[in-house]
Amino acid sequence: MDDTRAWVRGEIDGEWLEARVVSRDADGGATLETLSTKEQSTAKAEELLLANELPEQGVEDMTRLNYLHEPALLNNLRHRFALDHIYTYTGKICIAVNPFNWAVSKPLYAESLLVKYRAKEFGQLPPHVYAIADRARRMLISEARDQSIVVSGESGAGKTESCRALVTYLAHHSRRESGALADALIAANPVLEAFGCAVTVRNRNSSRFGKLMK
Repeated sequence: MDDTRAWVRGEIDGEWLEARVVSRDADGGATLETLSTKEQSTAKAEELLLANELPEQGVEDMTRLNYLHEPALLNNLRHRFALDHIYTYTGKICIAVNPFNWAVSKPLYAESLLVKYRAKEFGQLPPHVYAIADRARRMLISEARDQSIVVSGESGAGKTESCRALVTYLAHHSRRESGALADALIAANPVLEAFGCAVTVRNRNSSRFGKLMK
């Protein structure tokens, strides 16, 4: 038995359980023992999903993980979420995990951060939705080409709040009256959200439509 760790599917859809490699065969496959249940299973070489050794704060950009697969991504997100790091990059994509806690989310949108992320190279500062907004703003100026930011996710994931943060950042750094522009765009959100919403098991105010802000 070695100390190599891997992932095996749990009984619940989307669940992954950590396991240790008990033995390996000549073809590269392995016998695994799940840490929580002690159950054993086998995996072919091409099916073996090895686990990453994460640093204390997790990995900010998941393209840098040694092993890149579904359980590896989920484990890193879970690890960072437990430390109140709700933003994590995957290349140029910013993944947000809803903290469901205003005490956590409020400092993330402090006014000082609107200035801190301005004109910074992508990845220079910790992952943040402001970095996505600033990259689009800088490319709009430097390349003189229209830019788009797509916000996607399940019901209750925090898409509306992410849009609010993006609009606030872009309006703050526009050449117009930033305060009035931001207020006007953000004030339009409740009106837009009033159409086509429904109560679901995950969210009492679930949007049933797509929304475009220009």
